[in-house]
Formats: sequence, structure tokens, C-alpha cells
Amino acid sequence: MKNKLMELPEAIKTKRNQLLSTAEIIESTAVEIKKWETFEMDIILNAFEGGKPAFSNAEKRQAELLRRKAENGKISGMEKELQTFRKAYEQEKVELQYMIDVQENYRAIARLGGGEA
Repeated sequence: MKNKLMELPEAIKTKRNQLLSTAEIIESTAVEIKKWETFEMDIILNAFEGGKPAFSNAEKRQAELLRRKAENGKISGMEKELQTFRKAYEQEKVELQYMIDVQENYRAIARLGGGEA
């Protein structure tokens, strides 16, 4: 048990660093997608047909953005990656909490004098 209590802080630190790295990837990917969406929405807002806006209301503009997104393989791939990273992030958070819980349990057992194992 003593060995586990000595090893867990380093494992917890490593897991926290993994979470930070994953969070940075999530943030940068989300920013790239948002930049693309903003650029495309600007084009959509400025599109005219016969002197009138090509996409006259918010629903039509959003539908056009979604259509363009579906046609753009790079953005579709980035969105899938973003979902994968978000899922991994949540799983890493669960693993981190488990490690912290185990550490707390070992500490409680050690305080009670049952740390011979």
C-alpha cells in the first residue's frame, strides 16, 4: 500500500497533464472550425441573386452553412476529431477521479492502521 501511495501522485500528475493536452487540442480544433464557419457565413451573408440576398433568413443561412460543412471533407473530419477528443477528455476525467478516489481510500486505510498490505 505504501508503494501505491508513493506512485499515485505521479500517475495523477501524468493524467492531469494528459487532460491539459487534450483540452488544448479541443480548444484549437474548435477555434479552427469556428474560423471556417465565420468565413463561410460572411460569404453566405453577402451572396446575392437578382439583387436580393440569396439566403434571406437565418434558417436558410444556417442550412447553407450546414450544406457547405457537409461538402467540406476537412471540416467534417475536424468535427469528427473534435467529438473523439471530447469523448476522450471525459473518459480521462473519469480515470483521473478514479485515481484520486483510490489514493484517498489508501490514505484512509493507512490512517486507520491497516496499511500493512
